[in-house]
Amino acid sequence: MTTAGRDAVLRELAMTALQGDRVVHLQPVLRHPQVPRSPKRRRPHSRVLPYGGHRPRPSTGVRVRAWLTGFLAWLTAPFDFLGDLLLMPFRGLLWLCRSKERRRREKRLNGGWDSVAGSLAIAVSVWGDRVLSVGERRVSLLYVGEHEAENAWSVLREQVAGVELAVWDGHDEQQATLRWHFRDGSWCDVRARGSGWKSLVDALPVSAEFGGSPTR
Repeated sequence: MTTAGRDAVLRELAMTALQGDRVVHLQPVLRHPQVPRSPKRRRPHSRVLPYGGHRPRPSTGVRVRAWLTGFLAWLTAPFDFLGDLLLMPFRGLLWLCRSKERRRREKRLNGGWDSVAGSLAIAVSVWGDRVLSVGERRVSLLYVGEHEAENAWSVLREQVAGVELAVWDGHDEQQATLRWHFRDGSWCDVRARGSGWKSLVDALPVSAEFGGSPTR
C-alpha cells in the first residue's frame, strides 16, 4: 500500500474512533524516554493493539543474555557505587546551580499523574502504534490496530494551551520532541515521528509565554 493509501486508511479509522469529530491533523507519536514511567496499576490495556499494548515476553535467548548482563553489572556494582559516592558532592553542586530555564527543560512531565498532562503520559506509554489526532473539537490519542482504532485519551481543544517545540532536543524533518501545555498548568513531552510534526505545531500554535516557537 502506498503512503497516501495508508494515510487514507488511518484517517478513516480515526474518524470512526472519534465518532464524527472531523480530523484536522494526525501525528504518530512515541513516549519520550525521559518521561517518568507511570505506576503499573495505572497503565492502560488496549483491546486493539497486539498483546494489549504491553511489550511481548522476550525469547529465552534474549532473557539469558539479559541475565548474564545483569550478573556482570552486579559484580561491578560496588566499584560504580564508590565512583558515584566520590562524585556526588560535585554533581550535587552542579544540580543546585542549574538555571531556571535548564530546570524547565529537564523536567519532562509537570503536574503529576492526575493532571491532564499526566493522563496523556500514561496513555502514550503503551507498546504499539499511537497517533495523536487534532480534531475540530478535541485532541485525542488513538491506539491503531490492524483493522480498528481505539480512542485512549481525549481533551477539548480549549484545554490545550499550546504545543512547544523542544528546541533543546535534537530534531529534524522526521522527528521532534513536542511539549504539550494544558490550561491546568501541566505539561508533558511527547516524541513525534514523521515530517507532519511541523503541521501539528501550526495547527496548535505555542503561546509566547512558553518561550518557544516552531522551526520553519
